[in-house]
Amino acid sequence: MRRRFHPERTGIVATTVFALVATVAGLSAGSAVLHPRVDSPDRVDAIVVVAGANDDRYIYARHLAERGVADRVLVSRPSSSTGTYADVIDAYCASSPVRARDGRSIDIECFAPDIDTTEGETTAVTRIARERGYESLLVVTYWGHVSRVRIYFEQCFDGAFSVTDTPRPLSKSRKEALLHETGGYVKALLKPAC
Repeated sequence: MRRRFHPERTGIVATTVFALVATVAGLSAGSAVLHPRVDSPDRVDAIVVVAGANDDRYIYARHLAERGVADRVLVSRPSSSTGTYADVIDAYCASSPVRARDGRSIDIECFAPDIDTTEGETTAVTRIARERGYESLLVVTYWGHVSRVRIYFEQCFDGAFSVTDTPRPLSKSRKEALLHETGGYVKALLKPAC
């Protein structure tokens, strides 16, 4: 006896499978955003600060450098930055070199991302690292962005890298971060930066 083809069953099965996959992906992305893995290496070739405001990522990067984690800090300075934010970043980079308490000189340098996105920051940093022979990096961002930054650096950077958040987190709500960063997380998985 031949089995009958039931298009309505096929549609239900396909819809159910899609819903399950979407649910698992969403839960995975949400968990990565809300509970990221953060690193704290002893020493790297450079500390990278991805663009962002309203938190202490710039101060924290300088603190880490002064503590001996690196002698170089690379700061993303998107060309679209304007006003007070741009002025603060420019002044931060103009403060270079900084003398650490132990007498080391710490270079702080602004760079323009290839495009004004996390992907553009990652590709620019990867290129700078290759040109200068940097084999290890520590990337500083806010807690909700850690997992997405990690994905892009896994896609682009051949050396060792770590990602950390700041001690004084961004005042962005968990709900707001979850909505924004989960979309970015899925995009990072679907459209690699490199």
